[in-house]
Amino acid sequence: MAMTRVWVDGHLLNRRTSRMLAAAEARLGFNLRVLQGSYNRGGVSASAGTHDGGGAVDVSPTRNPSQVVRALREVGFAAWHRLPSQGPWTEHIHAIAIGDPEMSSGAHAQVSAYYNRRNGLANNGPDDGPHLSPIPTWPIYLPSINLANVQRQFKAKRPKKLPGVQRIQKMLNIRMGTHLLEDGVAGPKTRAAWRKWELKFKENYKDGIPGPRELGVLVAGHYRVI
Repeated sequence: MAMTRVWVDGHLLNRRTSRMLAAAEARLGFNLRVLQGSYNRGGVSASAGTHDGGGAVDVSPTRNPSQVVRALREVGFAAWHRLPSQGPWTEHIHAIAIGDPEMSSGAHAQVSAYYNRRNGLANNGPDDGPHLSPIPTWPIYLPSINLANVQRQFKAKRPKKLPGVQRIQKMLNIRMGTHLLEDGVAGPKTRAAWRKWELKFKENYKDGIPGPRELGVLVAGHYRVI
């Protein structure tokens, strides 16, 4: 049975690829612009057939393309940052959804190259992106944060160490550029950083206690709130 196909930024993808792309965007905290989609049989000669089937997508580079490549790899793509010096193309980020049942033979070859830590190009050069071990595949598993337990520690006069708080500290460091010690204790610096994050959602500071909406946005793509 053919996979369900959807349009993203005017380009055709299958639903699995679009969900993977959305998961990467959640990890990044911003959207990616699709430059080329899948099922482009005979459409782009420079792609060497990788976009003929499913699972292939090119996205626009950002100010931090290595961050985008990492996020795409973390959700199950074989992904590389492509430069004009590498071929007859403009700068972009090329990705193949590992395990896509409708991918082309060219895309299969690139996934094999990725597992062998190569760049997926005709020169079979070394992989120039971040190496993940083990290599993630879709669907990815997201660890959880227990909202009630976290709220209890943010209210406590003498908070105890909690993995959920440690995960919040990690995400505040990622999203806000803070430098919290990721010790799992909801101390004064962690609470102050949370209040700054909370102000993105509330005009006036209220209680400084993580709520489902603010926490969900903070940890999107990395953890799930239960």
